[in-house]
Parts: sequence; structure tokens; C-alpha cells
Amino acid sequence: MSVETIQTLVIGGGQAGLALSAHLGQRGLPHLVLERHRIAERWRSGRWDSLVANGPAWHDRFPTRHFDDLAPDSFAPRDRIVRYFEEFAEQIDAPIRCGVTVTSVTRAEDGSFDVETCSGAMKARNVVAATGPFQRPLIPTTIPQAAGLVQMHSNAYRNPGQLPQGAVLVVGAGSSGSQIADELLRAGRKVFLSVGPHDRPPRAYRGHDFVWWLGQLGQW
Repeated sequence: MSVETIQTLVIGGGQAGLALSAHLGQRGLPHLVLERHRIAERWRSGRWDSLVANGPAWHDRFPTRHFDDLAPDSFAPRDRIVRYFEEFAEQIDAPIRCGVTVTSVTRAEDGSFDVETCSGAMKARNVVAATGPFQRPLIPTTIPQAAGLVQMHSNAYRNPGQLPQGAVLVVGAGSSGSQIADELLRAGRKVFLSVGPHDRPPRAYRGHDFVWWLGQLGQW
């Protein structure tokens, strides 16, 4: 059985994988991107329906592609973000194969990597894992299942209609928790938001989004 040889293998066709593909392509370095589902799959199937980006359109983008159809200070909705990733992959002519799952990566004696996938074996000189840090939901066992309460991670939440009637406790006040709590409140639910110790800067100050100020201060 033949083994495909690749100089650089990038595992994951999301934001990081596409960004790396763009940089490698600019330098003429041969590479291949493997994505087990579709481009930006987490944005498609692992996010709620009304999600918007947590940064303005002028900021949350790749350097060489703008959201030309959105106001610079607006927040891109989920489906537009998916389309943006697809457009960027086409723009840079990313060598990406979708529907290919990497099952193992091992170091060979010569320093290269032996890679097993669902479609066959590969050998790569370099391997980059661009799979993201939050792939598996974590639900603390604070409330026993016997209590009969519906417990749902944000990656399974889609809209208020999924939840039974009654009040909702949202644990975590980051981007996901805040957006979901706001949506539930607007849907007429009684919402409790559990907030841990974290900073909450104002969205805008003196006419600029707070990420603009972070950039001016050299913090972003």
C-alpha cells in the first residue's frame, strides 16, 4: 500500500488551519490541510442559531479579507462567518481535504511523522495540530442526573425552544454565556447568570470599540 508524503500537514480546517495555510502558501511551502468534517464545522454544528462574533467586523477577520457586506463596527452572525471562512479558503486556494479524520500521529526514527487517517496512511516532515483547545464539552457533576433538571452545554444549545418551560441558570458569563442569557431573557425566560471572577470592560469608550483601545495600548 502506497503512503502519501507531505512536507507539512495541518490538522484542522477552521480559523487557525486556514490562517496557517495562507502563510504557508504565501511562502510557496507545500502543505495539506485535513478537516474531518467541513470547513469551519464548529461554527456550523457546534454553535447556537443567533450567535454573533464577539469582536467587530473590522477586527475579527483575516488580514487579506474584509467583511465587505457588513458595517465595520457590526458583529458578524454565525452563518456569515461560515461563508467568510469558505470564501477565504477559496481566495487562498487552500489545499484542503474535507471528510478526512486523523486517527494517530507518531514520530518516526528519521524525525518525520507517520500519520494514520480514515482514508489511508501519510508521512509528513512537519505536523501542525490546528484543532482548537475546546473540542470536548465539560459539564461539572454538581447537579446529579437524578434531580431531573435539564443540563445542556453551550455547544448543544441552539435556541430557547429547546428548553422546557421555567427559569434558566446560565453558568459562565463569557461571550457564550452572555449571549445565551440575553437571548433567553428576550424570549421571556427568567434567567440567572452565574458570574465568576473576571474582568468586564465596556464594549465601547469614546467612540471606539474596546478592542481598538487594546490595540492602541499594545495589549492586543
